[in-house]
Amino acid sequence: PDTISFWPQTIAWKLIVVWLTIFIVKKTYRTWKNYQANAYRREALAWLAQCSLLNEEHIRQLPTLLRKTAILAANRQLQVSNSAFTVKHKQEITKLRGESWTIWLDQHCSKSNFNGTNLQPNINLYSCERLLAQLAYIATIDLNNAPFREGLIELNQQIELWIKFHELTIEPQQTALEETT
Repeated sequence: PDTISFWPQTIAWKLIVVWLTIFIVKKTYRTWKNYQANAYRREALAWLAQCSLLNEEHIRQLPTLLRKTAILAANRQLQVSNSAFTVKHKQEITKLRGESWTIWLDQHCSKSNFNGTNLQPNINLYSCERLLAQLAYIATIDLNNAPFREGLIELNQQIELWIKFHELTIEPQQTALEETT
């Protein structure tokens, strides 16, 4: 007998095979692009994993890591949107301080809670909001202070959650016509 071909014999099955091949290639390409675009997340998480909460230099860099990650995320969003947006969003992120910064962080990640009240009342002095604002400027870091350590651990966990799960959505700029109406 003749050899049996595994290629479909009817036009409908040929179209299905072609469509399925295109779908798989497109899905693979999108997955690869997403993987490349999230390199900043992997780098930030790797640094955070290596960060020792017993090293004063590492502790002071936590707020910087979070802000850099937010800026890189905004840059990524601008690139994904084909640069149809201005650098205004990067400047917006760099200007945020204190409560407005923590509110912005919480708005862009549903799993983080930088601005919320802590469950433990003794951490309020060392809340995430206060630590983000003052950590780089504290004269001496007392690692033997239990409430400070607890606040630091909470901040570290919130930063990790934000890096993993943040979603930035940047709205298009209003046109001059829309602004005047």
